[in-house]
Amino acid sequence: MRFFTPWGLLGLLAVPAIVLMYLLKQKYKETKVPSLYLWKKAIPESKAQEPWQKLRKNILMFLQIAAALVLAFALGGPYIMGKTQVVDYVLALDCSMSMQARDVAESRFVAAKKDMLRLVEDAAPETTFSFIILGEEPSLVLSGTQEKQEILRCIQETQVTDGGVAWDKAKEVLEAERDVLGGQIVVYSDDYGSLGDLPVEEQIYNKGGNNSALSLLSYSEQEDGLSVLTRLENWGVGGEEQTVTLYVDDAVFDTKSFSLQRGEKTDVTFRGVPKDANSIMVRLFPEDDLPTDNMRYVGISSTSSERVLLVTENNLFLEKALSLIDNVELYKASPEKMTGISGYGLYIFDGCMPEIMPEDGFVMLLNPPENAYVTMGEKKDISATARMMDNTGLDDISTISFEVSKARGLNANWGRPLIRGGGDSLAIFGEYQGKKMAVFGFDLHDSDLPLNAGFPILFYRLLEWYFPDGEGALTQQQAGETISFSLRPETEKAWVMTPQGSKMTVAPPFPSLPFTQTSKTGFYSLVEEDGNGAQTTQIFGINPKTDGESDLTLKGEQMAADDTQAKTVHAGKSLRNLLLLLLCAILIIEWRVNCREH
Repeated sequence: MRFFTPWGLLGLLAVPAIVLMYLLKQKYKETKVPSLYLWKKAIPESKAQEPWQKLRKNILMFLQIAAALVLAFALGGPYIMGKTQVVDYVLALDCSMSMQARDVAESRFVAAKKDMLRLVEDAAPETTFSFIILGEEPSLVLSGTQEKQEILRCIQETQVTDGGVAWDKAKEVLEAERDVLGGQIVVYSDDYGSLGDLPVEEQIYNKGGNNSALSLLSYSEQEDGLSVLTRLENWGVGGEEQTVTLYVDDAVFDTKSFSLQRGEKTDVTFRGVPKDANSIMVRLFPEDDLPTDNMRYVGISSTSSERVLLVTENNLFLEKALSLIDNVELYKASPEKMTGISGYGLYIFDGCMPEIMPEDGFVMLLNPPENAYVTMGEKKDISATARMMDNTGLDDISTISFEVSKARGLNANWGRPLIRGGGDSLAIFGEYQGKKMAVFGFDLHDSDLPLNAGFPILFYRLLEWYFPDGEGALTQQQAGETISFSLRPETEKAWVMTPQGSKMTVAPPFPSLPFTQTSKTGFYSLVEEDGNGAQTTQIFGINPKTDGESDLTLKGEQMAADDTQAKTVHAGKSLRNLLLLLLCAILIIEWRVNCREH
């Protein structure tokens, strides 16, 4: 026999204490009596009160000693070694928004966590666990651990999100971990078959909940103010009256009522919202089994114009394209007057560069001379058609192609390709030391790009990248998504205030760090501070993912569980529970004997 906690055997000191109690008897007390008639009978009893007398047989003493021995051994955690069958587990917990549904006691998520904790607690010693959180970016929290307390702590600390689950990524993570660990994959979720043909044991928590959702929120500027559009969808029983309330800057603006059947949806429009509003929220009443998707949030983007300086000899094509862009104040300067310039949001240098670049503003370089920003190849003839790159993040430009006669290949570790031709990058864009920059390695006059219908679209999207506004503005995002902020060129510090009041720094360093703390819905604020301490604040909303999450009905069908290979290990079998049962039996017997004697 071995012991998990040998210090518990210090409880054996209780045995001599019990024996000492039975050896040490109390001394007699002087007492007045009315008669000495029974004096002789009192003498034997007075001798029984003498200390350190011979230890007599006493069943109560033996039972108390036995109880002390059993308790001491139980505290020591005794176990015996033996062979046992153990199954290793890859545990995966669905943390998506639908797991907040309250059609299961407390919620689906709480019920899943309780069952997962129970599985870990009841697992045999030397069972190996891996723990994976399933969300928009599935993450491996623990891999191949046998420390039960560690995995229990991680499970208890896991929080549900307002986003969804990227099941294709989750499948890759689960497969990779199973290949390393082996054992059984156990997924705690609310739908069957989300992982396709991957053999898993699915623990499902879904009783079909009653739910309606607000699945869209947008606004547009009209003559009489802002027009706000939201969409109400009914995934529940249907037929009951529901109200949609519009809040403008946290104050109630208007309310409309609807009654939809199951599966129906309707668009709800509010008009006349003040143009100087900062934020808009819509809320659905009454609450249902999933309150999270009963609210949506959007911030109102500013419409201030940006000052752009074009330094060129005489590029009418570029000047015309830039002058057509809304919210752009275009200024021109000749190369001779580009020294000491400042005060602009964007500087465009066409075929030239100042010796000292402006400290403020973003930069665009077209056909520049040799410089420290990019590595430039020799100018050469380009025989292949130049094409825009896919996946640039700029809308409507991927189909643009044109011919260019001469160009220089560009290379920079801070930028990504925008245009390629002849195997070289002819234009790149990105952030250099915290400031946005785009560089073109050819003269526009050496190409037919200005004659292409996509020419104004390209520069419109580039200006939109420099200064997001309108559709590209930071007004609302989806829970669980990563946000890359477009900071102002004069910004020296930037942080985000969350709905819970936390301050999350995003810059410095520059370029700004991606913001990933978007698991909860509500209004967030991006605060930018320049070198003079002046601050600008942009409110934006994080909204719940309703697509695939608001429909609470059970999907898919249960598949046969995969047969798992159990491993044989030498493990200790605990005797503590057996000893505790024996202790209870001894205490009951001791109580009965004591009652009989008295």
